[in-house]
Amino acid sequence: MLLGCALAVLAFLGAFVFSDYALNVSADPPLLLLEGVVLGALGAWFCNRVPAIKRLLIPRWKQLAAVDMAAQATFTRENISLTRQRNACLLFISVLEGELRLMPDIGLQQKVHDSKLGEIKAALANAKGDPVAALEEALLQLGMACGECFPRPADDTNELPDKPLIRLP
Repeated sequence: MLLGCALAVLAFLGAFVFSDYALNVSADPPLLLLEGVVLGALGAWFCNRVPAIKRLLIPRWKQLAAVDMAAQATFTRENISLTRQRNACLLFISVLEGELRLMPDIGLQQKVHDSKLGEIKAALANAKGDPVAALEEALLQLGMACGECFPRPADDTNELPDKPLIRLP
């Protein structure tokens, strides 16, 4: 919104100076102000609707903080930590920021070595080429690591859904 106001002021000043000095035409200031407000509103709307521009305008530290907060909130809201062995893991992907967070529960952190989780996170962060293939490979590695540490008992029940949860802003 602040960007829209700045665009409105710049549009007003630009139109006023351009019309007065370059064209030697006396412009109507209220009309120029209205034009500036309309241009500013359109600029703000456009910047808010185009993710690439939005990503450029939001500072990187703010983007990372927003991803961290959203991942923590999702972990809590979806009751990831309520499994019997505390061995659940959330893979949070934020499309706007192009970031992901691998959030293992405490039981998983205790049994799966930190270096293995770090390898999986690094493979996802440094993926080249097809991101879907990199995600599939990371999930396969995570599944193998969890399978070694948490053998499946005969009476095993799935406590959490094994499906993606997609939320749009």
